Amino acid sequence: MKNLRASQQQLLNAIAALICASEADSELALPDIGLATAALATQGPILTGEAHCPPLVCELLASVEPPGVDHLSTVLMALRDAAPTLRWFDPYPGRADQAELRAGYFVTVLVGDPTREMSLTTSTLASIFITVQAPHILYPPHSHRAPELYCALAGTAAWTKGDEPFALKQPGSWMVHAPRMTHAMQTHDEPLVALAIWTADLDCDATLDE
Repeated sequence: MKNLRASQQQLLNAIAALICASEADSELALPDIGLATAALATQGPILTGEAHCPPLVCELLASVEPPGVDHLSTVLMALRDAAPTLRWFDPYPGRADQAELRAGYFVTVLVGDPTREMSLTTSTLASIFITVQAPHILYPPHSHRAPELYCALAGTAAWTKGDEPFALKQPGSWMVHAPRMTHAMQTHDEPLVALAIWTADLDCDATLDE
């Protein structure tokens, strides 16, 4: 089994601390967030594969303002260190009509369904992703079978779900997306770094609404 690098383990530890703090916050009442805690505590094999980190990912992470919240800043600092060792990918490689999105939106799977070859490690309990979105990029309306918890780690961006209008969300904000609920994100003058957690249907894919 391939061992985690120190920077990768520090990132997972920082995310675990953030999730635990959020799980303990009764005002948030995030559904099934405990599955993410369990997934990190019982993670499966480390998958082999070469790192792939487009230079823009590191540039965006370096440019975003660290949030003034300890857990969030710790995750961002750990992510800056670990980013070059991770496998970042374009979630819509076949969409020639989404060139702008594909050039400015990146995903890495830290904990994924065992069928996801791009994952760092695996779990059947929850999937955990990090996304980095460049300024002035719209991630258009999309949906998936998986219920999702989203946390804005750094950067203020506009979010929408269902029929709600776009609204600015500060770092530390959590968004809850029910299965197949349409949602979208629009960045403005700064990048958006976010944590996404799927708690069921871990093998599904996101699809852009037509």
